[in-house]
Amino acid sequence: MNSLILCEGATDAILLSYYLKKASGWTYTAKAPDGLNIRSTRGNESVNWYKRGNDYLLICGVGGKDNFTGFFHQSLENPIIHAGAFEKIAVITDRDKRETAAIEQSAVSAFGGLFPDVEDRRWILNKSSDAFDMEKDREILLLIIPEAHEGALETVMLDAISEDGYDKNIVDLCRSFVANMRSEASRYISSDRLQLKAELGVTWAIQYPEKVFSLIDEVIQDVPWETYETLRECFKPLEEI
Repeated sequence: MNSLILCEGATDAILLSYYLKKASGWTYTAKAPDGLNIRSTRGNESVNWYKRGNDYLLICGVGGKDNFTGFFHQSLENPIIHAGAFEKIAVITDRDKRETAAIEQSAVSAFGGLFPDVEDRRWILNKSSDAFDMEKDREILLLIIPEAHEGALETVMLDAISEDGYDKNIVDLCRSFVANMRSEASRYISSDRLQLKAELGVTWAIQYPEKVFSLIDEVIQDVPWETYETLRECFKPLEEI
């Protein structure tokens, strides 16, 4: 079986690949299934295959929450419609300040109405026709992060780090520092989204000072994310993939 995860960007894709390796036994593979030569078309997109037994999983970072539609039409529409390439498709997106219903409708629109039934945190069976008018069953999952309050993936990561009382104090102080610094550094922290990224970055700089100049994937892979209850609860629906 082939499955697909679409997420917003590089941090999401790196964390998901790490987590699913540890929690579900997926391993990276440089070889895609026969006939599925799916590639990224822009520098801020990523396409990576993983394998577990005879099953394949494709994790794609689409290059931002506003690029789900473009990435789908450019890279995935033909494999999905013409080749029936994926039996399970998960879409993972940040909540930010949006309402659940609006995000669900946006997900339906991103697929051009191909999958009309989408619900947050539930695998929903969708029936759609391929290029030969043959009906195909696919399960679709929408995973909005965080589940119950405003924010993004970085919010969940900070919440996970805060499970430890010692680290929670560090996170709280770093959040306070970045909030106070925002007016002084408005050239660099010009939005709430960038402030959130700065909060995570400053926290990591305190926790791992020797890795300040490491690539983000190195830092992420040094953290045992699979041990955090916050992450396990957040990604629980993906255990079915």
